[in-house]
Amino acid sequence: MNITINVDEVTLDTIVGEVLGFDEDGDPVTKGERTIADTVAEKITAALVKDDRWDSMRKKTLEIRSEVIRAALAPVVETALGETFQRTNNYGEPIGGVISMRQVITDEVKQFMTQPADTYNRDKGTVLQVFVRKAVAEVLTTEVQAAVKEAREQFAGEIGRQVTAAVTTAMRAK
Repeated sequence: MNITINVDEVTLDTIVGEVLGFDEDGDPVTKGERTIADTVAEKITAALVKDDRWDSMRKKTLEIRSEVIRAALAPVVETALGETFQRTNNYGEPIGGVISMRQVITDEVKQFMTQPADTYNRDKGTVLQVFVRKAVAEVLTTEVQAAVKEAREQFAGEIGRQVTAAVTTAMRAK
């Protein structure tokens, strides 16, 4: 007696059983169809959760998701920035000419960067000036610290050589 079993095409959508739900441990228990994809996903998740690399894999997955979203949104944002519209006042009446969102953003940034950093005591300069001063100070601090460290190392080496030479000379004299 021969038993022949024919299986048509099997895909991830192939139904392999019913799920009655999931209990508090994540084991299947609810109503609904169970596919091969569900089973595979469950097995992969179980293996990953047991693995110490879960956090790094989660982080990498989120990075990839962010890249995909950014790539999908880039053309939409570019289109939105290039489209023009008519500015209006609070009553909906047109004011000025047609303008693009890119120009509105540029104007707002220029206005922000040229406004006083401190509206009470205008002695500090504009927001841009304060930002540049801070950036320059940080770069100079880093450079000066590196130069001081290098000078100390050279100075310490030179002192060491001079002390060695003096001790050697003093010992030879005795």
